[in-house]
Parts: sequence; structure tokens; C-alpha cells
Amino acid sequence: MVPAAALVVVALCFYLARRRWPYQRSSRATAPQLNRSDLIPAFKRAIKQAGGADVWITSAAAQHGRGPSSAGKSFEVWVSSAVYARVLESVESQAKRMQLSLAIDRPKHSGVLRTDRVQLAFQGRPLLDFRVDEIRRMMRVAIIVDDLGQNLPAARALSRMRSAITFSVMPHLRYSWQTADTAHDAGKEVMLHLPMQPIRDSAPDISRDELRVGMRSAEVSHIVEHDLSTVPFVTGVNNHMGSRATTDTSLMKDLMRILAARHLYFIDSRTTPQSVAIRVARQSQVLSFYRSVFLDDKRTVPYTLNQLQKLCRIAAETGSALAIGHPYPSTIEALAQFLPKLESRGIQLVPASRLVRRWKAGPER
Repeated sequence: MVPAAALVVVALCFYLARRRWPYQRSSRATAPQLNRSDLIPAFKRAIKQAGGADVWITSAAAQHGRGPSSAGKSFEVWVSSAVYARVLESVESQAKRMQLSLAIDRPKHSGVLRTDRVQLAFQGRPLLDFRVDEIRRMMRVAIIVDDLGQNLPAARALSRMRSAITFSVMPHLRYSWQTADTAHDAGKEVMLHLPMQPIRDSAPDISRDELRVGMRSAEVSHIVEHDLSTVPFVTGVNNHMGSRATTDTSLMKDLMRILAARHLYFIDSRTTPQSVAIRVARQSQVLSFYRSVFLDDKRTVPYTLNQLQKLCRIAAETGSALAIGHPYPSTIEALAQFLPKLESRGIQLVPASRLVRRWKAGPER
């Protein structure tokens, strides 16, 4: 006669075999449930971790004149030569972790620079298809629109653009807070457009309490803190006017101490070639960059379009460049025409903070 305990054990084993003991389940059982929405974030994360600043993930529609069509693909990855092999290795490792089959196809006509089509599937079922393109240089530009805070309709028009325009907002104006709030809600980066002393006196209705040469440190700190209190979401600062102030080393040291304490970056608008602001920012360990191009010294669409072309040429030569414009109707129209075509030239538009983070010891021009 079989003991009752043995019968219980047999029954339990039979029950577990029917239900599949959870600790014996293979992770493969979850793979058929995967879809594109699961895979895309996982592979983008793996690619970014492998390539860092040398990777740019774009929409599949973005093209820059090389390789086969991207029709039907989820996204494209543009990778600098230095990290190309590392990125593909990361893709292969991610596919193994998710137990997916991987096919990498390199067209014979892709030329000197590599182009790989990556296809992922599970048990013969296609799940994801994207392209990896090698590029010689990662090219990035930033565009700051400053003098904001006076014209809310212009700010709203700029916020509706699907591009990483950086908003620089004047303090203490009627719409300063609302403009910064609108920009932040639209996912745009916000800066403080800090009034500074020009060679000639500036208009008092725009530049109240500007930083002036000869001010005591406490007065500089009071003005900057007061200005920041009227513009929310600020990540950095650039100078409004300042052709006199930015030439004064003592004043710039006082300013950079404040920015360093608040972890804010600085963009030198370069209103004078005699500016010492970038040099002092470096010495103060403040992340910084400088204006390469003014977009609208002439308020016409053709002029601004020409300046945007110049911005792209500088980026092609140096890898990065920054333009400053203003919320004029002609500037907004030129940006609306030009920015949708920027990706097709292999140039990424980024917030100003992305340039200061990746900039090392470039020229002080």
C-alpha cells in the first residue's frame, strides 16, 4: 500500500508539471509577446550607452544623400567612425539578451563609409528594422532666440516649431514668466538674457539694472538673483548688449562665480571681439560657448536664410556652431523654412546646453 505522503508528493509533481513551475520557465516564453514598442526603446538605450555624444538617432525619414532608401524602417542611427564598431557590438549584445535573431546587411554600394541594415526577428517573425550609418564628423548646431519676453505671440509661434530652439528671455518684462513657461511646456530650453552694459547707454525700458563695470560683488549678485527670479526654468545665461561689460575681467569673474554656484552655463553673445567672458568662464569652471553667427542684422528672410547657411558651413568645418536671432517675423519665417531641412544635411539642432557639454578647448573667436 502506497503511503499517503507519497501520493501527495506524486500529485504535487503532476500538478506542477501541468502548470509549468515558474522558476523553470525559459525567458524565451516572453519573447513572442514583444513588439516594436518594446524593442525600440531598448535598442535606442543600448546604442546611446555605447556611442554617447558620437551617436545621433534620427527619424527614418532623415537622409543625407547616402545609402539605400529608409522606407519602412523604424529609425536611423548616425554614428561617428570612432565608435561605429562599438555600437554594432552593443546591438548584437542586446539582441542576445532578448533572445532575438539578428541579421546585419551591408550593401555593396555603400562606399567608403559604412552603412548597415539591422533586422531583428523572433522565430522568423520580423520585429524591428533600422539602419546604422557611419559619418566622418558629428555636426551639431544650436539656435538661440533672445530678447524674448515682450512679444507673446512670437514666443508661441517659436514654441510650436518641432525643433530644439533655445529661448533666451529678458527679465522683468510683461511676459517674461509666461514666455519661459510656454517654452518649457513645449520642451524648449530656457535661458536668461542678462542685460549688461554696452559701450553706448542702452534703452532703460529694456535693460533696467544691467550689470555695469565698477559694481561691487554684492550688487552684481543682487541683480543676477533678482533677474533669475522673474524667469523660471533657466539652465543658462547669455548677455544682452554687454559690449562694455564683457571686456571687464573683474565684472566677469563676479558673474561666473554666481553661475558656477547655480550650475548654469554661459553663452557669450560676442557683441565685441574684445570680450573676455569665455576665458573667465573657463577659468571659473563654467560650461560655456560663444555665438558664431547673428541671424538677423538685416530683418529679411533671404538674409536670415543666408546666415543659416553660414551656420551650417561653420558646423561642417568645426563640428559645432551657435547662432543667435530675435523674434522678428522675418526670422521666424526663415526658421520655419530652413529647420525642417536641417536633418537631411546631417546636422543636428540641439539645445545650447548640448554644445557647452561637449565643447572642450575650442578657439576663443
